[in-house]
Amino acid sequence: MFATIVRLSKASRKPLTTKRGNKDYYKGTRQAFLPGGHRTGAPGKHVIGGKAKYRLLDEKVRVYVAPPLEELQSSPLKPYVSIAVHLSKAEERAVFGKFPGPRGLTPTHFLKVAREHTRADSEAATKTAVVETQA
Repeated sequence: MFATIVRLSKASRKPLTTKRGNKDYYKGTRQAFLPGGHRTGAPGKHVIGGKAKYRLLDEKVRVYVAPPLEELQSSPLKPYVSIAVHLSKAEERAVFGKFPGPRGLTPTHFLKVAREHTRADSEAATKTAVVETQA
């Protein structure tokens, strides 16, 4: 028995997944389907009959609350920082002063702190193990 021509010529009817799509196909992280959240998921549903093909549901439409416009305009905070803005020496010391090196955390300092942290964790674990065996 030979496969029919239709079977050989048509594309597969399986659902499109990220494995089956091309290299640019991205299905999403499914964040709209988080459980237990209010107003999650699609903001409406598809309608089979009727003039409109998609109906928005008011209880599912996402609502973003922003502060009043006057408050935004009078605020000293701005959404973007220019490249030309630099920290003063006092501000730089306040931010980077805790770390050795000219501009903050160096890889050697990070490795030293990580080793101290793991050593402290292992010592605490052995102390609790010793206390449990003695009790």
